[in-house]
Amino acid sequence: MMEGLSLAGNIQGLPADALVTVFKSKLIDNVLKWVNDFVFFHVPIPCPLITHTHTQHQYYYDISTILAITNPLGIPWHPVNVKGQDFCSMVPYVGFMWSLESHTVSKHIKYLAKVPSFLSNVKNKVTH
Repeated sequence: MMEGLSLAGNIQGLPADALVTVFKSKLIDNVLKWVNDFVFFHVPIPCPLITHTHTQHQYYYDISTILAITNPLGIPWHPVNVKGQDFCSMVPYVGFMWSLESHTVSKHIKYLAKVPSFLSNVKNKVTH
């Protein structure tokens, strides 16, 4: 997942919509976008069964492919190690944690941690 084009601004995603079109032109179809947050999905390349090798799945694209497309365009991604991640089976997206393996969605821990503080503030305002 790539989170946040750092200069997406208040236009609410028009540059991001154009970027989705660029990705689709490069055959990266499995991309979700919410304003300026992106989630890319890749599925294994179908390959014939070879019984004598134990290789991991192969994919048409990875994070380096996405960066190779966007770097020449000057797309200002936040660093992957700060606000994004490489491909994996659990991804945070729009405030939820999505588990592709278990087919579940749960509230993102970042937001869950804020609930007690919010409730405490509301309770203090009601009692005063």
